[in-house]
Amino acid sequence: MDCLEFRRRLAAEPLSHDPALHAHRGECAACAAAWERAQQAEHELLDALAVPVPAGLTERILLAQATGERRQHMSRRRFALALAASLLVAVAGGELLWRQHDAHTLPALAVAHMPDEIHSLELTRPIDAQAIAAGFAVRGLHLRGPLPDNVTYVHDCSVGPYRTVHLVSRVDGTSVAVLYVPGKRAAAMQDFHRGDWHGRVVPLQSGTLVMLTDHVGQRSFDRVADTVAQDWQVAIDGLGEARVGQL
Repeated sequence: MDCLEFRRRLAAEPLSHDPALHAHRGECAACAAAWERAQQAEHELLDALAVPVPAGLTERILLAQATGERRQHMSRRRFALALAASLLVAVAGGELLWRQHDAHTLPALAVAHMPDEIHSLELTRPIDAQAIAAGFAVRGLHLRGPLPDNVTYVHDCSVGPYRTVHLVSRVDGTSVAVLYVPGKRAAAMQDFHRGDWHGRVVPLQSGTLVMLTDHVGQRSFDRVADTVAQDWQVAIDGLGEARVGQL
């Protein structure tokens, strides 16, 4: 098994016990690091969805129902117990719904996608414009403006339910992963910070850019992200001198 096959298998089955995967992991330090990141991301996602039911919630609800035929002077207590149980259910349900929603946002999906693509941030050799255009053509997309000259990686990737073009732009020695999500336009630009990852979501005319890196601090990322977003807005939308956010 080579590194590419290992990364693809790891992306599809991060918790696989396939002996071939574990054998390659033991032979390749880079893939071993990718495996560790994948395990961490998978367990963080599972932990986010695992919202425990408050202790004794079922018993309190049953108790509130059982007191329906008690004497009149117990009615206020019965109401208080039912109200408390309802509030607990609402809080627990709201927390679960929020976590489930957050796990499917573009920032969460982008960060979860990166462990099996972490090697792309280590590439430093620029690729030519023809290869970049081919990466977009696979998704049926055509670039409208001049391409950045600092692109070191391009690949068609599935990120959650989205079919994206995954790129890496290298600016001032910093590699930034760029996920272009065609057909989904974010409502507004958004910065995010998850674990070691700094990121930014930028709406374009017919899609969204998600940029992220774990190689710099927030202040440096802001400067690099401005450049990367401007480069790709021009290349994808063909906006010439227009600035990011003025769509």
